[in-house]
Amino acid sequence: MVQRAREAREGVKRPSVRKTNSIPTPIAADGQPEAMQRVLMVEAERDRLQAKLEAAEARIAELERSRALVVNRIDWLIDKLGTAIEKRA
Repeated sequence: MVQRAREAREGVKRPSVRKTNSIPTPIAADGQPEAMQRVLMVEAERDRLQAKLEAAEARIAELERSRALVVNRIDWLIDKLGTAIEKRA
């Protein structure tokens, strides 16, 4: 830490630690690097999965509303039958 501060004051630059990629990037038939094609494929799959997730969440919300209506209807029917039985007794 002290050495860095001292080097900064003295104007000494440290050597760059960047590594150069000496391996050439493979090029696909359409002229794009294979890595770029893979990124595009992964992004397309992500978008497709996101759409499926949104559709599934919409379906879940619809099923929850339907379930709530059915439960309310069953509760109403139980109350109605209970009232009818009490009147006969």
